Amino acid sequence: MMRSDWRVRALCAWLVGSAALWGAGCKKEQPRASAPVDAGVVAVAQAGVPETKPVAKPLKFSGVTLKRNPYFVNVTYTLTNPGTAQGRGEACLALLDERGFVTHERSLGSITVKGGTDDVFNDNIYLPEEDWDSVLTVLLFTVKGMRCEGADFQAASEPLRLRATGEPAAADAPAPRRPGALEPEEIELSGVTLWQGGEGDEYQLRYTLKNVSRRRINAQVCVQGYGEDEDVSEDRASVLANNLSMRSLAAGATKTFTERVELADSQRWDEVVALDLFLDARGCESKPEKAPVRLRFDKPATVHAPLLGGPPLDERDAFDPEEETTEEDEPSAEPAEDETGMDESDAYDPEDEFPQEPAPSDEETED
Repeated sequence: MMRSDWRVRALCAWLVGSAALWGAGCKKEQPRASAPVDAGVVAVAQAGVPETKPVAKPLKFSGVTLKRNPYFVNVTYTLTNPGTAQGRGEACLALLDERGFVTHERSLGSITVKGGTDDVFNDNIYLPEEDWDSVLTVLLFTVKGMRCEGADFQAASEPLRLRATGEPAAADAPAPRRPGALEPEEIELSGVTLWQGGEGDEYQLRYTLKNVSRRRINAQVCVQGYGEDEDVSEDRASVLANNLSMRSLAAGATKTFTERVELADSQRWDEVVALDLFLDARGCESKPEKAPVRLRFDKPATVHAPLLGGPPLDERDAFDPEEETTEEDEPSAEPAEDETGMDESDAYDPEDEFPQEPAPSDEETED
């Protein structure tokens, strides 16, 4: 924006003409360097309104209901955004023991709440009843990213503490926290058994964990298969690996677990000669040989790749599709039953039960 300077130029001309009196000249004012100006800023400045930025405030939970069945839990809740910035991220649920340690964490789902508004969410997550055995309280919180594990409980919301029944938790409940990473010799792994189910492509793994430490332990259980040559690329090794469950054991606890193993390509089972079952708080991305707890075992001879096309049929299950017909497909040659429901065995001739006298013959008779 250029400023007008005609009055200055006129004054300088008059002063130059009177140089003898003043003994000095007058320089022309140099124009100021112009800089690009944001039109939006100018408009705000002209309007006299200060520039404001959206304000982010922690989201608040309310109206929470928990409905559980043997395998799932349904969570309904309201999230209120008291700020002006949009709240986005992930809603999370954590189960806490009597000391406030997290035993299990689950993502409820993505959330988006505009500033100054609230919204109701309904999520259904897999969380078997066996995982609630040591639960005293439930914690609901949100995170700005997409990962609940390891996140700050209070970074994006005011965490809500509830009893497992859905009622508010006691005010003096211990603060939520996560157990430290698993260290070597804190958990004993034993009783590993692998077998193939009757469906052909169903593989079950049973194992026992004993927490010999004096604290709660949380760790991811993983399995890695090996062929004759263990020195293979990571891509090939990944198809022989499977992430199992996250397990949590209190100090001194011993538990036996059974779960399904699913390789990325089940036909690779015939390549496997041995497997590693290992636990690591960092997850299954870590190398088995670096895991704090690991057990190597041979693959049973009875475990093999499933037959293509499914399991073989028994004789009693075998059939010829061309011979299999239904009454709807082909009309029956037999006459339909009458409305009385009588079949052929019920039919009778009334004359059998009430014989009639024979009619006179047409033949001639003697006089």
